[in-house]
Amino acid sequence: MLMAIALNRWKHKGALLWAAPALLAFGICPAQSVAKAPASPGIAVVRYSVAQGENLYTLAQRYFIRPDDYKAVQRLNRIADPRRVPIGMQLRIPVRLLKREPIRAVVHSYRGEVRIAARPAITGMIVREGDLIKTGERSFVTLTLPDDSAVALPSNSAVRVRLLRRTVLGNHLERLFAIEQGRVSATVTPMTDPLSDFQFVAPTATTSVRGTQFRVSYDIAAKRATGEVLEGKVAFDSPGMNEQLVPAGFGTANGLAVPLPLLPPPDLLHADRTQSEEALFFAVSPVTGAARYHVQIGRDADFLEVLDEASAETPEARLASLPNGSYFVRLTAIDQNQLEGKPATYAFERRLNRISTSSEESKVGRYRQYLFRWRTPDAPGAHYRFQLWRADESVPTVDEIGLTGTSFIVTDLAKGRYHWRVMTSEMVGGRLFEKWSSDRELTVEDAR
Repeated sequence: MLMAIALNRWKHKGALLWAAPALLAFGICPAQSVAKAPASPGIAVVRYSVAQGENLYTLAQRYFIRPDDYKAVQRLNRIADPRRVPIGMQLRIPVRLLKREPIRAVVHSYRGEVRIAARPAITGMIVREGDLIKTGERSFVTLTLPDDSAVALPSNSAVRVRLLRRTVLGNHLERLFAIEQGRVSATVTPMTDPLSDFQFVAPTATTSVRGTQFRVSYDIAAKRATGEVLEGKVAFDSPGMNEQLVPAGFGTANGLAVPLPLLPPPDLLHADRTQSEEALFFAVSPVTGAARYHVQIGRDADFLEVLDEASAETPEARLASLPNGSYFVRLTAIDQNQLEGKPATYAFERRLNRISTSSEESKVGRYRQYLFRWRTPDAPGAHYRFQLWRADESVPTVDEIGLTGTSFIVTDLAKGRYHWRVMTSEMVGGRLFEKWSSDRELTVEDAR
């Protein structure tokens, strides 16, 4: 019942809210032969220009839910004969009388355990009104709608599609998603039609948008709904609280009297570094006011295809290995109110390159030899650079470049402590990838 009340309430009140001067930038673009009329109190109507050969009977058969609904239109427009309607007359037609047909969402991408209407998700799968979408641990799904709007669910979330339809006349869109648990983010194509709507509802809040980027979450245990706006404006309504119009860069939650500024985007440290270790590692500069940090990995910059995510109380996170390639990382800071801040997105290159090293000492005649070995299973065609230097000096004792083998011999080192390392150099796709191994220590005793 809460869902239906929230939707109807927005329809009755929304015409006034979205007519506010601050929101006029969304604009109105009349469809062919259909224009929007000023709404009568409590009634949403459209204007329709009558064409040759049309009358109330033909319009009722084509566009109205019931044929007899022509009588309501006849009374509203004070038409004496429903068979005789002047060509070009601007009819006022209540939206509630118009036929509706379903529209479909499509699974753009998914990863992990995702079920839709209790069936495993597949790319291209159709999502319909009434379907429940659920994601498991480290699982993600993105849906696209006919107007190119996108809805994305991260891990451990459940959202039910309550409304997904359009009116046959005027193409007014109704889209309503109910968040049962977890989070959802959306990029909504700006709506030029004031009678169209796009809503997310949770048991403790309703958000309504016209064209924006935003996130909504619901914590079942805490009975807490949050909303954060990245672009545009979102109406946030919670029982017992005044409706809030949340602008870009702000967020709110049930229990908060006013929207609060979102935390700034974190700065990624060593942003140009290739991710070459077994696990991915990201560290950011600490953000004042942050209680947690959220990291997501995506195939694309818009994160239509999310691959992995992690949450940490410290400004660093490790994620599972990925195949070599180009990816994107999105970073946010989360405050004490559980509002997720503005995102920072960086491109990064994944090029796994494990380097293991070892050394051996032997005596050949009166000489001592030191054999340095390395293994690089992920870069078999690489060239190598070998460096060795005394612990108390900065200039290398040995610095050999262009090596193609996986070992190097040094003889007759003077007594002392040394450090050594190896660098791999490999051209891939026209790009040069270089990586140093960890420094290793070598102690040379008196050679006598």
